[in-house]
Amino acid sequence: MRVKIAAYTILIFSMTLIQSTVLDNIRVYNIKPNLLMVLIVTSAFLSGNIEGAVVGFFCGLSQDMVSGKTIGLYALLGLYLGYSVGSINDRLYRENALITVLITFVSTIVYEFSVYFLNWFYRGNMDFVFPFTRVILPEALYNGIASVFIFIIVLKVKRKSEKSGKLSSRH
Repeated sequence: MRVKIAAYTILIFSMTLIQSTVLDNIRVYNIKPNLLMVLIVTSAFLSGNIEGAVVGFFCGLSQDMVSGKTIGLYALLGLYLGYSVGSINDRLYRENALITVLITFVSTIVYEFSVYFLNWFYRGNMDFVFPFTRVILPEALYNGIASVFIFIIVLKVKRKSEKSGKLSSRH
């Protein structure tokens, strides 16, 4: 358990750092992938709804701190996203990267549409066609590609923590 907590802490910190520094300079069509959202989806898909909700909350809180906007919005969205994706993981084969790419693609559309809807709710008049075609779909494609790499990392963390859990239960 300690290995998993330490690994997720390092992953959240490093994904936040990469997303807020490196990816700001590597934008394609002024869009960058949301690594924290991909981390939420992959960890929830591989580990279940409780772990997904916890990782989602802390990833969202980290994103809230970096964005400097309303504190708690991304934390709640991450919590709900992690719980929702973790709830469907029993019905699908977990260790398939292609399924993770598909779930990440769909989750990105739902997540970013929720962000735009809540921003519209706060600010008023907002166009939904432009953000969907110019921001949400390209970001969903980026997140799908990034999910392959993050999937491999999270899968290794999961296997290592399971292995260390089995070793500690033997002693």
